[in-house]
Order: sequence, then C-alpha cells, then structure tokens
Amino acid sequence: MKDNLWWLLLLVAAVLLFNNAIAAEWNDKPVLCEQKEVFEKTMVERGEILFSRGEMLATVRTKDGLSDIPAILPVRIYINPEKRTFTIAEYHTDYNSICVLAFGENYTTLGTAS
Repeated sequence: MKDNLWWLLLLVAAVLLFNNAIAAEWNDKPVLCEQKEVFEKTMVERGEILFSRGEMLATVRTKDGLSDIPAILPVRIYINPEKRTFTIAEYHTDYNSICVLAFGENYTTLGTAS
C-alpha cells in the first residue's frame, strides 16, 4: 500500500511539473506599422521582393483587451536574395496598414546552397 501511495504522489508531482513546463504566456512586443503604399515603397527601396505569403491566426487587441477569437491576417515574407535581408509583415486590410513583425539579415533558404 505504501508503494502505491509513493507512486501516486510521484505521478501527481510529475504531472504538475509537466503542466508548468509547457505553460505559455502572451507578451507584448512593439511593432512598426505603416500604410500599405508607404510600406511597399520601402520594400522596393530595400530591394526586397515578396517571397511568400499565407494567413496567420493572430491575437488582436479589442476595446476589452485581447480577443479570445483569433483574427485571420495575411502575412508576407519579403527577401532581398543578394543582400540576404528579410522582412516579415502582417497586413491589416481594415486599416490598409502593414505591421512589421520582424526584419533582419543573413536570410537563408533551407535546403539550398548558400
């Protein structure tokens, strides 16, 4: 009986540790937003071309705080293959605004020679 209790306590402790280990939290991250036409002009100036796109599920802020229902937003990835720069952006069609989620250097396409 003591051995069963010991294993039960060990199992409960493992479950609690596992649940805490996989817990995630939302953080605020500043993003740079601009009207679509200005953003696209900037991409041309940087020599970055639209490389790929998709639809992302994004938590958005409402007047009551963060929405429980994710918004579906177009996401775009731009690259300059010569300078190896990139920009990842989301498009807010309701506002005609594009927000930069990330940009940087040393872009590499996996599975190809660099």
